Amino acid sequence: MAFSPTASTGPTVPADTAGSAGCTGFTAPSVPPADRRRYFRAAVASFFCSGLLLSSWMARIPAVKENTGIPAGLFGTVLTVCVVGTLLSMQVAGPLIARLGSRTVIRWGVPLMAAGLWGVSSAKGAVQLGATLLLFGLADGLVTVGINVQGVTVEKLTGRPCLNSCHASWSVGALVGALLGGGATWAGWGTGAHFLAVGALTTLASYPVLRGLAAPGAPAAASMPASGPVSARRGGWSGRVLALGGLGLCCLVAQGALQDWGALFLREERGASPFAATLGYLAFCTTLTLGRMAGDRLRARFRPATVVRLFALTAVLGLAVSLTASSQASTIGGFAVFGWGLSILDPVINSAAGHGAGDGGREETTSTAIAHVATLGHVGLLLGPPLIGWLTELVGIGWALVLPGVAVCAVGLAAAYIARAFAPSAVEGSASLEDSARADGTPPVGDSPSV
Repeated sequence: MAFSPTASTGPTVPADTAGSAGCTGFTAPSVPPADRRRYFRAAVASFFCSGLLLSSWMARIPAVKENTGIPAGLFGTVLTVCVVGTLLSMQVAGPLIARLGSRTVIRWGVPLMAAGLWGVSSAKGAVQLGATLLLFGLADGLVTVGINVQGVTVEKLTGRPCLNSCHASWSVGALVGALLGGGATWAGWGTGAHFLAVGALTTLASYPVLRGLAAPGAPAAASMPASGPVSARRGGWSGRVLALGGLGLCCLVAQGALQDWGALFLREERGASPFAATLGYLAFCTTLTLGRMAGDRLRARFRPATVVRLFALTAVLGLAVSLTASSQASTIGGFAVFGWGLSILDPVINSAAGHGAGDGGREETTSTAIAHVATLGHVGLLLGPPLIGWLTELVGIGWALVLPGVAVCAVGLAAAYIARAFAPSAVEGSASLEDSARADGTPPVGDSPSV
């Protein structure tokens, strides 16, 4: 993944000139290279664990329904308990991380997710299933906020973007979880053995790795200049947080809509076979992951606004091809391009929320901002599929899938705002700063080779 743990600390970059090369208005602290690598690898591992555990549950939902014998209508209601738990825990994640630190929350949250996963397999009825899903959802919400706070903390400590690579790791974990779920189903494993194995192995394997997570008192964390004002009004729901949360909602509305309806579009509008229909979803997920793997390198070399605009434009063009092309291959290719364009937008928004929280980059303020943005983003992930369903009833699935394109257009139009959110007083376009740094023979942050 495109991250350079040995990037040069370079000269101080004042906040009023940040904006080029993905800079966020702070100086890369003098963290030893070994610590940079350790922080990065631990952050990536935490995202992987989250994706693996959540995907393992989702892959076996049909088996859980069969085991419990719950009627379809009641089962759908019980499933919402997990989502409610996630959204509720996100509201307390900010204060909890402020008190304990994201490192502690993640190290306790991952085993709690694993315990909830195993508990789901032992549920015998709706009440037991709801209780275990509530535990699983509560842990998932804490971990989701914790890992994103940790990713931003690593960016601040190392002076390098890494949140796209972290989100790519989550996608890889989700893919592994889906494959393991499919393999367990094929081998005839029950959910009890499957969930116990995944939960136990994830907990044991992650324990030594997650010890490398950056603690709140990591070197130079407290010495970084503030990147923006701290808003204590309305529990941290500032205008900046609401705006970034709304943009994150747009990204996840688009992602959820295509994940749930893309295959159906291929089946109904392009006459694809069941296998060919799944290829559209596979192409979308693959390029979504690959784009995130490349995203940090691009963020390090180009202005944030430029990257957001280009990727949003790419996504809209890819979706336009899918909706207007007549062949199955072109539609699948368009879904792949859409996934690539969508890939970095949500991670960049989360990074902007964390860096723009201010107060010297302390986790207390970063966690509150990220928790609120993540809450709105998850609401978007929930709203996307039913919105497409309602629109399909009115205008057909082809026109309904224009909605993801509109949502991504909104993000692209707000690219300059997202870039300014990294450092509220920043002025984009500081190419002269890089030129002067090169004239002094010192490479600016973002120019060192990636590893």
